[in-house]
Amino acid sequence: MRHHILTTGISLLTNFGNSRSPRIPPHEVVRFHKDVKSYLLSDPEKACAEINSLNARTQFLKKRPRDLGVTLIFTKTREGKMVASLLKQLLKESGISPIYEIPIKGLDKPAKDATPDWAQQNVTEALTGLRRSVLEHISRLHSKNPDAQIELNCTGGYKAEIAVLYEVGRTLRVPVYYLHETFKTCVTLP
Repeated sequence: MRHHILTTGISLLTNFGNSRSPRIPPHEVVRFHKDVKSYLLSDPEKACAEINSLNARTQFLKKRPRDLGVTLIFTKTREGKMVASLLKQLLKESGISPIYEIPIKGLDKPAKDATPDWAQQNVTEALTGLRRSVLEHISRLHSKNPDAQIELNCTGGYKAEIAVLYEVGRTLRVPVYYLHETFKTCVTLP
């Protein structure tokens, strides 16, 4: 069995918002759930970086593999929950199973209201929780199936999440990849 763990960002919401005239900022796109779903289903690779990179690595949209599982890591913000729910639906409809979710602490406070101390404490807590949750999740996956081929997809999410997952991947000797924007190919990080 192959299992891909994906950081999930808001590329879907950004791409949808940018496709509208006038443009809609991501925090307002959450009001257009059905429209965003249609947008995603019409061209999943174009709509969403996470799907684009997963498909580039696995060809799941064409091949419908039976041995592929996915875990979505997302923040517990309105935007993060919306993207994760839409991606989960698409993956499920594509025959992916199992699909797990790792919700992590999100930072919903407006930047103008955040003090440096608040930001440091909350970002550190969120990233520490992410690291712990992913390590525990990989351990559970291996206990269920010691031969599972696990890969970390770090295309989505924000830079600090990617750095944490890269460190987890290096520690556990799990391949870490992302979709290179210029070359449009998945690159495994050394």
